[in-house]
Amino acid sequence: MADNTTGTRKQRLSGLAVALAALAAPLSVAQNPLSVSSPEKDNSVAAEQQSFALEKGYEINLFADETDGVANPVCMSWDPAGRLWVLCTWVYPQAKPVEQAKDKLLILADTDGDGRADETTVFADGLNMPTGFALGHGGVYVGQGNDLLHLRDTDGDGKADATRVVLTGFGTGDTHQNINSLTWSPGGELLFCQGLHAFSRVETPWGISRLDEHGTWRLRPKRLQLHGFRRTGGGGNPWGIAFGRWGEPFAKSNGPGISELVPNMVRVGRYASFWGREMEIGQTRIKSMIIEFAESPHLPDDIQGEMLIAGYFARDINRLQMSVDGSGHRLTRRPPLLRSSHNAFRPVDIRIGPDGAIYIADWFNSIIGHYQASFRHPDRDKTHGRIWRVTATGRPLAKAPVLANASATTLCKQLESDWRYIRYQAKRRLADLPKGEVIPAITGWIEDLDPDHPDLEHHLYEALGVFESHEIVNRGLLERVLASRDHRARAYATRVVGRWHDRLDAPLRLLDKAVGDEHARVRLEALVACSDVRTPAAMVVAAKASRHRMDRFVTHALTQTAHALAPGWLPALEAGEIRFHQPADLIEVLRAYGGKDVAGQIRRLLKSDATSADGRARLLELLARVGGTADLRTVFDHALADPALLQSLTAIVAQRRIRPDGDVHAALSALLSRDDPEVRASAVRLAGLWKQQRLVSTVKEFLVRDQEPDVVRAAAIHSLGELDPGSSVAAIRKLIDSKQGATVYVAALEALGRIDVRAAADDGLALLTSIDAPSFGPVLSTIMQRRGGAAALVGAIGTSGITKDNAKLISRWLSASGRDDVGLINALTRAMGINPSQETPFSADFVRDLATEVRASGNPAEGLTVFQSSLASCTACHQVQGLGEPTSGFRKGPDLTAVGAGLPLDAIIEAVVWPQRQIKEGYETLTLFTDDGDVVSGYLTGEEGGVVRIRDLATGKILEIPTDGITDRLGKTTAMPSGFTNTLTRAELRDLIAFLSTLTGSKVR
Repeated sequence: MADNTTGTRKQRLSGLAVALAALAAPLSVAQNPLSVSSPEKDNSVAAEQQSFALEKGYEINLFADETDGVANPVCMSWDPAGRLWVLCTWVYPQAKPVEQAKDKLLILADTDGDGRADETTVFADGLNMPTGFALGHGGVYVGQGNDLLHLRDTDGDGKADATRVVLTGFGTGDTHQNINSLTWSPGGELLFCQGLHAFSRVETPWGISRLDEHGTWRLRPKRLQLHGFRRTGGGGNPWGIAFGRWGEPFAKSNGPGISELVPNMVRVGRYASFWGREMEIGQTRIKSMIIEFAESPHLPDDIQGEMLIAGYFARDINRLQMSVDGSGHRLTRRPPLLRSSHNAFRPVDIRIGPDGAIYIADWFNSIIGHYQASFRHPDRDKTHGRIWRVTATGRPLAKAPVLANASATTLCKQLESDWRYIRYQAKRRLADLPKGEVIPAITGWIEDLDPDHPDLEHHLYEALGVFESHEIVNRGLLERVLASRDHRARAYATRVVGRWHDRLDAPLRLLDKAVGDEHARVRLEALVACSDVRTPAAMVVAAKASRHRMDRFVTHALTQTAHALAPGWLPALEAGEIRFHQPADLIEVLRAYGGKDVAGQIRRLLKSDATSADGRARLLELLARVGGTADLRTVFDHALADPALLQSLTAIVAQRRIRPDGDVHAALSALLSRDDPEVRASAVRLAGLWKQQRLVSTVKEFLVRDQEPDVVRAAAIHSLGELDPGSSVAAIRKLIDSKQGATVYVAALEALGRIDVRAAADDGLALLTSIDAPSFGPVLSTIMQRRGGAAALVGAIGTSGITKDNAKLISRWLSASGRDDVGLINALTRAMGINPSQETPFSADFVRDLATEVRASGNPAEGLTVFQSSLASCTACHQVQGLGEPTSGFRKGPDLTAVGAGLPLDAIIEAVVWPQRQIKEGYETLTLFTDDGDVVSGYLTGEEGGVVRIRDLATGKILEIPTDGITDRLGKTTAMPSGFTNTLTRAELRDLIAFLSTLTGSKVR
């Protein structure tokens, strides 16, 4: 906590390095970003346009701005007449108590074709903080608060005069987390997102649809069938959905990640992590939103098919190139299409227009967050907003036909276009027209298609979507597309089987073939489609996917499907009502499902002669994880002849702390004489875990045999500490010596810590004097992971003392690992020769005075030196322009490269000096205390199935802690401890803040 003094007096900062984890979010590079300490002095169109740096071969012009009525545009969409609809909000992020909301949906038209809007119509006024819209069904769907609305113009004057609440009950946990990104699927489904703190309960004709926390909604409007899919994209606030050329869905998080959506489109599935990042396929460098595909005859070949993503935080337009990765995809970043150095440029949406150009919605605001700055912050811009138009230099513009009044026959013909924009607009119009006009037209078009046309299968894919949008089942067309040569067509048709399953005869026959398809993408779609068929037999069909090569997408989908269908297949299996075609199929389903309920099925499979040797081994390992003491004995008996199974069993027993039935002494004794050191290590460790007192003397012999491999000696140390804690201390302490291998001395510290944590602290500090700094982590972590470890270190420092350099190194490790203990922090501060001061309350005067000082004399170059200093420890967790971040690649805190692009100066000061005042989701830590006396701290990644998963900040590894072994929890805090002491002069603090607000060296404003 910095005090209010000036000059050279030392000051105390709370959690400086890791305090920065409480800042807005991961940040990234923008060319010459300016500080957002105050808004730009020149907010003119010309000034902003001069700030743009485009890739060679592109140019930019203004399409619309505040003079056209645009302000704070949220999103936009083109209609079949070639007009741009733009949703604007003046109320965001929160209305004033006396303020009447007057947000608007505008229609912009370029009537003379010069690339500049010249006509504005207000279609809807008086909206209250809308967050998304989609044109369709004779009007426009709008997401607003709890409601999904449908607005219509019934008298033809271009303005909405009829409002219908389509559905209500959507969660409103936070403004930017309300339903958003309304996007039409190729089959006329309306998909949209919701954020982390939204809890929705929506009543439909099919019952209550619910979605807790972040995820994706899917609405079939003509049936009012609403499905929620939880945690479908990486990050807590998804904002953006897009479909590939063949209908492949992708989700954009409000962080950097882009995710494959199909594997998570399973209702009531299992959620692998809190943030849902398992299906990520690529990232931008920093927070961004929206996905648009660069497909246009106007654009150069090298950008065709790339994803364009709005980098609102870094003020750039990202390009990502997509390639196939098994059943999914992977993305590769390319240089940004556009960057800006203007403080207020905030791209929030991107759309390809009817001329083939790239249109960008610019929120235009120096402040964009509302965790970090007051809702009423005076620098929030409520008057500006722009739509920019990027064209390819020297290339002719495209010209899409106006389809607003086209007939169904004409629209069907447009489905043959090479240009996505035209096909999309044609399908949207076909979805709006009466089915009595559309179905005869689309049927006739299909019959007239050239059977030798190279894009025939894609034409049929588009036709299938037309039938879907009218909820008309065409089995003949479906089977034709299912038999396509192109796997992408087969994959999409397989998804349609899931959609139409309740109106198809024997849908599982179709899926049975698809689940064995030669291409992984088809098998993936078949798995998800099976989850729609809520019968026990569907799981039997889905299980066949495991007979083929499994990648992460298919594995995830199988797990989701096994859980979604469990209410049907599990009791049916117990009752003998279903039978899997091969034992291996059931084995994979049981593995995917997990849980104690499957133990009986595992036992039955183990008795079957049809189970292969490999399948038996997998079953035995699974049985050890979920079975009882008798099951454990069964597994152990098999493991006597299987070293790999024995190792797995040892790890499982260490976690579950369960003993097998019967006497294992003789069997363990035999294993201890084996030649294989891994077998001996497992046997020694099991002797301790299973409290085999008769083997104490044998275990001691392993401990003193210098010729024994370290893995065996480490196992012996642990077991001796459990079998004979009273008399083993002296022998164990002798091994806490740098002359031993790290495996041995760390094991000795762990064992000693369970017996006498103060002795472990004394010996651990002594060990630090003879090992290199990179080896400090395992030693300190071992001590701190025991309850009372921090207090023991304080006592050891007080009596034995440590060097100033070691105190700094320990402080750096504490900062990087998220450990929070004020007593230890103060002890280290005193060891560095500094008297710790009392933490003072938040002071608005201090913030104001320091901000003034930063603007007047802050030196960003000197601030970089402070940032990199070992005392500040910032680079232990954070990266700036490639500097910092651990070599393991595990990012403990956000990339701060563009922090100055998103936060006002007062917010940066507050986050550094008082880190606990605001904690951004994703950078909260949790500390768990177990009944074994262990202490585990890190990022919570998930909690379900009787297990808490937490990412340890010291190692980056995911630890699984059984909930029944947790005795206490410490509430969420910032990723860096509030009591951590950093000693900086007033000048150093001033320069550090200057650096953070102008990271690429532009002038502090």
